[in-house]
Amino acid sequence: MKLTPEPSSHREGVHWTVRMNRRNRSAFYVLLFLAMGSHLLATGAPAWAWAALVLHYLIYPQLAYWRACRSSDQRRAEMHNMDADIVLAGIWLGALGFPLWITFIMCASGCINMVVFHGARGGVRLVVSMAAGIALAAITALPSWHPDTDLRTSLLCMLALGLYLFAFARDGYDRAMAQYQVHAQLRGQFDEIRSLQAQLREQALRDPLTGLFNRRQLDAALAPALRRCREQGTPLSVLLIDIDHFKRINDAHGHAAGDMVLQALARLLLRHARPQDLACRLGGEEFLLVLDDMPVAAAIERAQELRQAFEALRVRSEGEELAATLSCGVAAFPQHADQPQALLACADQALYTAKEQGRNRVVMWAAQAAEGTTAAA
Repeated sequence: MKLTPEPSSHREGVHWTVRMNRRNRSAFYVLLFLAMGSHLLATGAPAWAWAALVLHYLIYPQLAYWRACRSSDQRRAEMHNMDADIVLAGIWLGALGFPLWITFIMCASGCINMVVFHGARGGVRLVVSMAAGIALAAITALPSWHPDTDLRTSLLCMLALGLYLFAFARDGYDRAMAQYQVHAQLRGQFDEIRSLQAQLREQALRDPLTGLFNRRQLDAALAPALRRCREQGTPLSVLLIDIDHFKRINDAHGHAAGDMVLQALARLLLRHARPQDLACRLGGEEFLLVLDDMPVAAAIERAQELRQAFEALRVRSEGEELAATLSCGVAAFPQHADQPQALLACADQALYTAKEQGRNRVVMWAAQAAEGTTAAA
C-alpha cells in the first residue's frame, strides 16, 4: 500500500498529514476505482459516470495534494480535503442508490479518518459532510434505493476495505514503534543523566584523593545525626585526627609520598569504621571520624586502636618505607557539646592539647584534667 518515496525536493516542507493522506488516498482510491468501476460495469453506467470515476479516484488525489502543499496552513487544508472526500463519497452514494458494500466501505473508511484526526467530533463531521454530499446528489435526481452489488463488486469492496485497514494499522504500528524507540532513547538518556547527577553529587561530597567524605558532607550529616541522638537518647562521639609532622614527610620524600600516607590513613579509617560511622577528610592532613551511637569510653578505645595501627603501618614509596604517627582529639555528645560546631571545637581543642603534650596520643576534651584520661603512646 506504500508508494515509492517522493524526491526530497518535493517532500521538503510538506506536513506529515498531507504526505500520509496523499499516499493512503492514492492507493485506496485505486482500489475504490476498481470496485466502483466493477459496479458501473455491472449496472451499465453511462460515459459521464466513467469520466467522473476517473476524475475523482485517479486525478482528484493529486489535486488535493497539490492544493494542500501550496496552502499557508497545510494541516488545515488537508482537513478540508478530508471533508471534501466525505462530501464526494456522499454524492456517489446518492447517485448510485446506496449499494450496501460500497456504502459500507465509504462510511467505514471515512469514519476512521475523521475520528483519528478529529476525535469524537469526527463522527459529527462525517454525518454532516456525508449528508451534504447526498443532498448535492439529490439536486440532479432524487436518490433511489439500489442496495445490491454483484459478487465481483462485493469481493473488490472487501479487498479494498481489508487493504485499507491493513495500511492504516501498519501506519499506526510504525508510528507506535517509532514513538517507543524515541521513548526508549529518552529513558536511556534520562537514566544516564540521573546516574551522572548521582556521580556528580557523590563527587561533590567526596575528597578526590582519599575517597572519604569532605567537609560539605560533614556539615550536611552531623546536625541531623545529633538531632537523632538527642531524640533517641543515644551518644555520639567524634575523633579529630591529624598526622604528626606531615610537612616533614612532604619535604623529605615529596608530595606523592605524602599523598600515599594520606591514602593509607584513609583506608585505615574505613577499615575501623562501622556502616553508620562517617569518615571525612577535612583538608590537608586532618581527618574526622563520626561515631554514631558510641559512648566516649568506647570512642577513646577506638582512637587508641587507630593510633596504634597507624604507628605500625609502613607505606612503601620509591623503594622506601615511610612511617608516621597521629594525634587525636575526642569529644562526645551530650557530655561535651550538643551543637555541631561546638562539638567540633571541643575535638579541635583536645587535638591541640594532644599535640602540645608530645603528639602520637589521644586526648579527650575537658575530662583529661579532671579524670586523667590522656592516653600517651
